[in-house]
Amino acid sequence: MAEQPDSQLYSDAESELLRNTLEQLRQEAEEEIKRLSARLGEGDFAPSSQVATATERLALQQEMLLMQQSLDAKEQALDHITEECRRLEDAMEDKHLALEGLRKELDRKEQSLQEAHTEIDRLRQELLEASRAAEQRAAATPSQPVIVRGGKTPRWLVPTTGLLAVLLTVSAVANLYLMRDRPETPAPDRNTRVATVPVERPPVSSVPSGPRTESAPEPKPSGPPAVAGTTQPPRIHQDRLRDGTPGPAMVVLAGGAFRMGHNSLGGEDFSPARSVKVGPFMMAAHEVTFLEYDRFARATGRELPDDQGWGRGTRPVVGISWEEARDYTAWLAQQTGRRYRLPSEAEWEFAARAGTTTPFWWGQNADSNRTVCFDCGSQWDNRSTAPVMSFPANPFGLYETAGNAMEWVADCYRARYQDAPNDGRALVSGDCASRVARGGAFNKPADSMRAFVRARFAPDTKLNMLGFRVARDPGPTDQDASGRR
Repeated sequence: MAEQPDSQLYSDAESELLRNTLEQLRQEAEEEIKRLSARLGEGDFAPSSQVATATERLALQQEMLLMQQSLDAKEQALDHITEECRRLEDAMEDKHLALEGLRKELDRKEQSLQEAHTEIDRLRQELLEASRAAEQRAAATPSQPVIVRGGKTPRWLVPTTGLLAVLLTVSAVANLYLMRDRPETPAPDRNTRVATVPVERPPVSSVPSGPRTESAPEPKPSGPPAVAGTTQPPRIHQDRLRDGTPGPAMVVLAGGAFRMGHNSLGGEDFSPARSVKVGPFMMAAHEVTFLEYDRFARATGRELPDDQGWGRGTRPVVGISWEEARDYTAWLAQQTGRRYRLPSEAEWEFAARAGTTTPFWWGQNADSNRTVCFDCGSQWDNRSTAPVMSFPANPFGLYETAGNAMEWVADCYRARYQDAPNDGRALVSGDCASRVARGGAFNKPADSMRAFVRARFAPDTKLNMLGFRVARDPGPTDQDASGRR
C-alpha cells in the first residue's frame, strides 16, 4: 500500500484547521448570545420612574434596540457557521471516500503487476530452457549441407521455430498484462465505461459493438458489447457535423405497437393503459452529455450550464430548460441537414420498455446497482449523476433510460393522456404551460423510474437532475429497419 501523498496530508490538515476555527467562532458566538440575552433580561435597562428625563429613557431604549439587533446578527452568524461546518464535513467525507477508492484501485494494480512479473519470470525460465535444448540439438546435428526437397521443413528450422514461438508467447503475455494495468484516459469517474472518449468529440464509444455505420465516409464506431439476451446487436447511425466530427450515436428503431401507460385504481396520470403504434425512428444511445452540449453552447454563444461540481465530460448535461433542449436539437438539424428533435412521450416509453411489459426493462423490481436513483444501491445514489454508459444497456441498446438524469420529451402535459394521439406523435396543441419529463433521476426514488411514470415541469425549469436525449426522423436516404435503402 502506497503512503498517503503529502498534498493529501496538507489538505486534511488545512481542513482540520478550518473546522477548528469555525468551531471556535461558533463557541464565541454562543457565548456572546448568552451574554446579550442576560443583559436584555436584566431589569436595569427597563425604563422606570428612576430615570430623570425623557432623553435618558430614549437613550436606554435605543441601547436596548441595538443590543437586540446585535443579538439577531450573532444568531444569524451562528447559523451560517453551523451550515459551513456541515458543508465542510460533507466535503471531507467525499475526500475520504475518494481516497479509499484510490487505495483499493492501487492495491488492485499492484496485485496485477505482481502477477504479471510472476508470469514473465516463468516464461523467461521456459525460454531459457528452450534455448538450451535448441543449442543441444544444434550441436548434435551433423555439419553437412541440408538439401530441401518437396517443400518439407528443414531440420535446422525446427528448434528455431520452437524458440520463436516461445518468444512470441512471452511478448503476447507481457502485452496483455501491460494493457490490463495501463491507466485509462482521465474521466469524471473511475468506473465510467467511456474513458476513451476524446476531449472535444462526442462519446462515439457509446455505440454498442457490431453496428453498421450508415454514413459512407465514417468509420464503424466501436464500443461495449451488445446487451445480453439480444439476438442481434443494435444498429447505430451517426451523422457528421459540419466540422467533420461525428454527431450523437443514434440507435435505429423499427417502431411497433405496444401498451403505453399503466392501469391504476388510484387515478394516477399514467392511467389508463392504451395501445399506441410508433413508427420507425432513431433514439440517442445515451443522454446528451456536457461534452456534446458544451460544443453547441460555444458555437451559439450561450452560457455553459453548471456541472454542480460533479465534472463535465461524459456526464449527462443537467440544468437545461425544455427550450434549451429544443434549441440543441434544432442546432443538430442545422449542422447535419437531418430532422433531429426531442422524442415524443410515446417514443420515449417505447424505447425505454425495449419490448418488455414489466415496470423496469429488467423485471418487476428495481433491484440493486442497476442504475442511479435515491435508493438504487449505486455509488452515486442521491449524490450526483453517473457518467453515461455506467450501467448495462436495455435490449434496444439504450443506456440509463431509468434513473441518472430525468429526460425532457416533446409533449405538452395532459393528465391521463387526454387528447394524446395513438400514432406515437407528440401532443403539442393547446395549453403548453407544462412539459413532460420521463425516467426518474439520481435523487428520486426507484418507483419514479418505472417506464410508465410521468413528471411535468414548466418549460423554463432548470434542475440539477433534469436533462434530455435526442431523437431523429429517418430520411429518404437512410436505411429502413430491414437494412434496405
